[in-house]
Amino acid sequence: MSYLKNQNKMPEFLCNYLKYKNFIAFCPTTTVETYYCNLKVFLKFIKLYFYDKEKLDYIDKTTLKDVEIQDITIDDMAKVTRNDIESYIYFLSNVLQNDSKTKNNKVSVLKKFFDYLANNNFIPDNPTINIDYARVKKRLPKFLNLKESKQMLSHSIKSNDKYKIRNYAIICLFLNCGMRLSELVNINISDIKLDERTIKITGKGNKQRILYLNNALKEVINKYMKVRQKIGYDNADRDALFLSSRNKRISRRNVESIITNKLTTIFAEKEGLHTHSLRHSCASMLYNENNVDVFILKRILGHESLSATEVYTHVDSKKMRYIMDNCTISSLLEK
Repeated sequence: MSYLKNQNKMPEFLCNYLKYKNFIAFCPTTTVETYYCNLKVFLKFIKLYFYDKEKLDYIDKTTLKDVEIQDITIDDMAKVTRNDIESYIYFLSNVLQNDSKTKNNKVSVLKKFFDYLANNNFIPDNPTINIDYARVKKRLPKFLNLKESKQMLSHSIKSNDKYKIRNYAIICLFLNCGMRLSELVNINISDIKLDERTIKITGKGNKQRILYLNNALKEVINKYMKVRQKIGYDNADRDALFLSSRNKRISRRNVESIITNKLTTIFAEKEGLHTHSLRHSCASMLYNENNVDVFILKRILGHESLSATEVYTHVDSKKMRYIMDNCTISSLLEK
């Protein structure tokens, strides 16, 4: 965890907050790392805003990295006002060129951070209480259709890559189970019961769900286990399903590199595809091709609310045309 390695480069109150989120609130490590990155940006801004305001006129993403924050105090946090937060949001938009979604994520982190400080009496008031989120225009994520998904699987298994069986298994799990990247890299061998055809997934907030493996997935996992590197009991990652070339649990970045390289190679003309597109592809095929109920889809994807699942339940033009031709009142009366 990078924040633990950089404790001497941050204020004590920030380090204590991150440890609280990690070890007491049991937030996933990836979430805590996101908090660390976002709060670093905020504290760098506050330092310049309070003590070197002229520098803000010509600071950019590159030079912002050089601003040190370890000397910021809790008294500085107590001085932050709503106007200062709004100035920070303006800075995110006009200097860092953050879009509405990115700004909202950073504001959300700030709200939780100042909640913590206020609730523990480190500061008198929470300056983020009446800060509103920016309106975000919903866009459908990019995805692969059934033909393209088959094309990706075929290309992967026919490659000359040394780890093609492992990579093929990774792609199969993404496309068949619709899991998140963080969920995939954290799968353990002990999470899989091939005799029962189940796999235990640990999602956001360490919440677990059971997914069922079809025959093809069961066969793929069996094939992968036969070629998976043999590692000793002294290896801390011996239970990890997917291993890197160094016999360590495969990293998110490694998987992202594998998937991105394949997507850009196979679908060079199709922009906007990334690792998460495979999760959307799975959800899209389940909903549009197999008519899976939206509530079941919600459980498969591990969503907290149905509104999160609605992003994946867009209706394709073919299905929409069928509905309009056959399911409207006029078409029913004709029948």
